Amino acid sequence: MAPTPTFASLNHAGRLPTLTAACVARDPRRRLRVSRRCTVSLYLLISTTAVGPAARARGARLDSLGGATTAVVSDRSEKVRVQAALVLGRVGDDRAVPFLIRALSDPSTLVRAMAAKSLGHIADGDARPSLEVATRDPSPMVRRHAAAALEALAERQGTSAITVQSMGDKTRKATGELRQRMRDFVAAEVRGLGKLGAGGYTVDGAIKVLSISNRSDPVEVKCGVELILSTAGQSIVMMTSGEAIVQRERRHYRIGMQPAMEIEALQHAVRAASEELRQHFAANVP
Repeated sequence: MAPTPTFASLNHAGRLPTLTAACVARDPRRRLRVSRRCTVSLYLLISTTAVGPAARARGARLDSLGGATTAVVSDRSEKVRVQAALVLGRVGDDRAVPFLIRALSDPSTLVRAMAAKSLGHIADGDARPSLEVATRDPSPMVRRHAAAALEALAERQGTSAITVQSMGDKTRKATGELRQRMRDFVAAEVRGLGKLGAGGYTVDGAIKVLSISNRSDPVEVKCGVELILSTAGQSIVMMTSGEAIVQRERRHYRIGMQPAMEIEALQHAVRAASEELRQHFAANVP
């Protein structure tokens, strides 16, 4: 039996797994249940047993991310800090943004310039205030790269008139990384919804359910989210929610699998909650 592609590798490619009956026939060890409000739950099977080249590549990329974030703010060598800043820009992961922001205060002009350049590649809105400060840097090179980064940020935000806020956690169980993943998933869902008129909209929300049932068979990780769509004037337009359960046969479950199962359930919950947002804009926005 040919292995089914892993969720991690598909997600790294920027798309969700194909949820079809074909998946059910391939591997009965993994189940997923997704629901949106009062809709009928959907039971599907997704294999996560195979570890293909894409998954291994993602692991290598994360290794580079971790090493580079440490080096860009703490390595004694200017050359190493410069190289780390460039690596973070090539990786393009917004988890590097706080470290690159710190690097904008580096004593080295070259490190500050490369940090600004990489922030432009990532184009995350959280970097805007620091980049605006960097446009007043004593170095012309730093100012130039900071200005270019702000232009890249404005261009990226122009593809969607929806601003995605930081996500909350009503469960008090979610890690900071999981909340950031939710923000990333929401941003991907609402990107390119169309021209939404002057002032645009804002989406914020929270993780409201996060649990694991690891004494049963199968082991279940459950995640529920809520999203709130508001106008720029803070008038609430609509609220929506989504929920997903990822299951794994107990004999195949290991403790270290829980974070990946939480991320998988979170992504499907966000997609379910976002469906009503898409329907709203399809019906109300020309």
